[in-house]
Amino acid sequence: MNTTTGRRVVVVGAGITGLATAHRLMVDRPGLEVSVMEAAPVAGGRLVTTPFAGLPVDEGADSFLVRVPWAADLCAELGLSDELVAPSARSASLWLDERLRPIPAGSVLGLPLDPAMVQPGLLPEADLERLAGTGIPDQPLPAGDGPAGDLSIGEVIRSCAGPGVLERLVDPLLGGVNAGLADEMSCALMAPQFLRAARSDEGLLAALRLAAAGADPTAPVFNAHPAGMAHLVETLVEHLADRIRTDQRVLSITADGNRWKIGLDNGTETADAVVVTTPAPVAATLVEAACPGAATTLRGIRHASVSLAAIAYRRPDLEVPSDQSGFLVPRGSDMLMTACSFAGSKWSHLDDGEHTILRVSAGRIDDDRSSHMGDDALVTTLRRDLATTLGVEADPTAVRVTRWPDSLAQFPVGHRRQMAQMLLALSHDAPGLFVTGSAHNGVGIPTCVRSGNDAAAAVSELLG
Repeated sequence: MNTTTGRRVVVVGAGITGLATAHRLMVDRPGLEVSVMEAAPVAGGRLVTTPFAGLPVDEGADSFLVRVPWAADLCAELGLSDELVAPSARSASLWLDERLRPIPAGSVLGLPLDPAMVQPGLLPEADLERLAGTGIPDQPLPAGDGPAGDLSIGEVIRSCAGPGVLERLVDPLLGGVNAGLADEMSCALMAPQFLRAARSDEGLLAALRLAAAGADPTAPVFNAHPAGMAHLVETLVEHLADRIRTDQRVLSITADGNRWKIGLDNGTETADAVVVTTPAPVAATLVEAACPGAATTLRGIRHASVSLAAIAYRRPDLEVPSDQSGFLVPRGSDMLMTACSFAGSKWSHLDDGEHTILRVSAGRIDDDRSSHMGDDALVTTLRRDLATTLGVEADPTAVRVTRWPDSLAQFPVGHRRQMAQMLLALSHDAPGLFVTGSAHNGVGIPTCVRSGNDAAAAVSELLG
């Protein structure tokens, strides 16, 4: 017998986390009434795909990791697996020493496992000796934060591989992708394989090499949909149908006996459980009345603002390597640009033979200059950076600027423990009120789907 028949759950927010939460509840508890309230006119949050230069170019994330299962599993459930594509180009570079230098082949999150693949001059000799096993041994790792022993990515890499590896390879990659600082980022959350390997009997490098030896080097690292990542959103919306209500802003969530009262622009509704999946600052306001401690935790999460410019050039004006997906720009380069993706090289469906399309990013947790620039000034500065790095001086044929203010949550050492404590406080002070989202397990599509799955499981456990 389905004990949830006749009971109702409201999901606040129709980004990928909220949609995944509702989907999981719909599939696992078919007797449950599920409503998704979204303040915006459309669902999807930061998964947005719009036409650019005649092609479906994403304005946010353009792919998802396949080494973790949650997004791939969701695509399989939705019947999308056979439609997914892998990148055409598997290599990338870094702007170091005033030139583009390839990230060593066989690296794990920027950490080279084979010193023979490191280009001469890329790393200090002492770091190369450590990678080769002839230098000083791994330094003992500190105990770390909390029972799980969390450390920063910087602490782990600096102790086990050397400062040059951290500053010239790992921080540009992980710090660049997450708009953060490796010296502040939780290794347990953002690079758990580093922490596990560093604490193994074999040590960081040996353990990672052992794991890599059993991996298929031809297996794709990322998948995407040729219609853009918004197609995942569109498919979820189709499956959820009238369970999604857009232009419905939730103003308040208050206890109503054993149920919850949801205040909307146009009235109030009740539910047996509420899952808040909005960005952390919005979630903090919504849970303040029911659990002030959770609100305080959510307000304390720092966010980086990023800007993303899509820039199209005529192919004769700019040719980029077909085997390169793009490049990253480390902090300290004096450039505004943090990364540049070669869309057509990376994805064959974005190569029309006539244009070279770039997706150029700006903004870090310690660099908010792009947030204070108008679009024209932003594009002018990024074009100057592209002239320096790629030598392109021609005028582009099309430009599109997308702003994502306070979009990338930062995950400091101990973040996972802090989130667990927040959920415990909610279960004690406000049973039936749940909070999840990109600030919980990570900002990538797979981790957002995982967060939605976890929230749905918690709801199911509560309702029996």
